[in-house]
Amino acid sequence: MSDDITQEVKRKFDALVRRYDRFEDSVRLNDLSKSIVNIANDIRKYPLDIQSIREKGYVFRKYLEHMAEVLAEHWQESKATVERAIASEQRRLHQEMTAVKSDVELARQVESVPTKLAHVLPGLEQQIDEFEKKVSAAERHVRNQFDTIRRDSDALKQQIREINQFIKTLGEASFKLLMGESLYMVSSAEWVQDKKNTPDGYLYLTDHRLIFEQDQKVGKTLGLFGGKQVKEVLWEVNLNQVDSLEFENKGLFGGKDMVYLNLKDGTRHTVEVKGAANNKFWIKQIERMIAGETNDERAIQPEPELIEALKNAPTACHVCGATLPMLVANQRQIECEYCGSVIRIG
Repeated sequence: MSDDITQEVKRKFDALVRRYDRFEDSVRLNDLSKSIVNIANDIRKYPLDIQSIREKGYVFRKYLEHMAEVLAEHWQESKATVERAIASEQRRLHQEMTAVKSDVELARQVESVPTKLAHVLPGLEQQIDEFEKKVSAAERHVRNQFDTIRRDSDALKQQIREINQFIKTLGEASFKLLMGESLYMVSSAEWVQDKKNTPDGYLYLTDHRLIFEQDQKVGKTLGLFGGKQVKEVLWEVNLNQVDSLEFENKGLFGGKDMVYLNLKDGTRHTVEVKGAANNKFWIKQIERMIAGETNDERAIQPEPELIEALKNAPTACHVCGATLPMLVANQRQIECEYCGSVIRIG
């Protein structure tokens, strides 16, 4: 046997041995065990995580508490089944590995004789291939026992993470919410005035207003150096001022999610929303907020005094006497269309 063939046989054997050495962790299903521990820890933490966002003032998505309860119940019901499945597969894989181990030991005994090693390699490779398939099948079997819970847990975790980002962004904003006003969602966005004026910042949706806050560094030399950070509200719109909403997907492959806010005074704001929430979702949530459909999502209801004040809100301007526009759901102030006076409710 030539030196080149001898080296090739040795290379193949070394590669097979490396694959075999990795089996120890595979037989123990360590990755699956870690996943199960992480899921259990997450499910234990969710009630505290949700309590934290409530204490920080986020009042919507009251279903989060129920999701956490249901997840805990499902995990309690499934935990023993998952653990039994892991133990069963570990035992079966350990038994299967014994046969592979025997073939590896046989190959090691003839490793110094290239012709004999070349003879046993095909059988060893087949054994290892088959064992890897059995490990994959075992992992799929165990994952099937908890995959639904994992997906639901990941979905809840993502929502909590998203709300915490809303809260963080609002906490760093240049404005404060009105008394009794609650944040629903926020996204990075770009206000498109014309081709030259496209300030970056954030679009906020509360139960009272839409607010665009610029938050970017402007005046940079060559677009890279210097400049100053600008953080200020460029416009805000009471929800009762919204006449209609439109969306459009622009740019290459429709990658720009445009939202068009058509106001009752004829003004139009064009905003590109960025991040996870697309333009269709934004429009749907604005429409739901205006219609009061989000009230059912409130985990914390408004104070009774505020509800009473909204019921008794004035219908005529106290300055010019003109008829005031109708309140939309959750609105806390009215602006007279004739004289511009602002009447705050509650």
